[in-house]
Amino acid sequence: MFGLGKKSSFKEGNYIFAVTGSNDSLQIVVGVVEIPGEGRIKLAGLYIKPTGLIENTRSGKRGSRSIEVLSTPHPDNLIHILLDKVDFGDFHGYIDIDNNTVNIGPKRYTEIDTWLRQGFPELFSMILSPTDQRRQEAVKTFVERMNNIQDQELKQTIYAVAHQLKIF
Repeated sequence: MFGLGKKSSFKEGNYIFAVTGSNDSLQIVVGVVEIPGEGRIKLAGLYIKPTGLIENTRSGKRGSRSIEVLSTPHPDNLIHILLDKVDFGDFHGYIDIDNNTVNIGPKRYTEIDTWLRQGFPELFSMILSPTDQRRQEAVKTFVERMNNIQDQELKQTIYAVAHQLKIF
């Protein structure tokens, strides 16, 4: 959904997906390269901390797939992170380039940005929780936000994910 990222050299203007830290300090950064360099690049974009998935995995509420996603996040499994609560915000800084840094397209970056800024991780978390009292209101808000998305491809993706999860 969000990727098939490819490793290559990073140039100014490239959009990338990178992973920093591990375990409780795991953070994903997506953004555009502002200053390329040897072994280190400056990015402007978003950071994503998978707080919900980390908490649920630690408490034993998630299985081996969640552990795998947290240990090796990449654009192809990012959706598993974005179906639960996340902390995110603007990122402007340097990161070290390693094997967990890959190119993504500008459209993928825009999809991730829209998904986060529309609050879909929080909504999915409420909707998929069997004990959350806000579930019905979250479904209503989810449908409204999904219907207001202008990008038809992203709207279809969100609909497909919701349908697969039997939200409607």
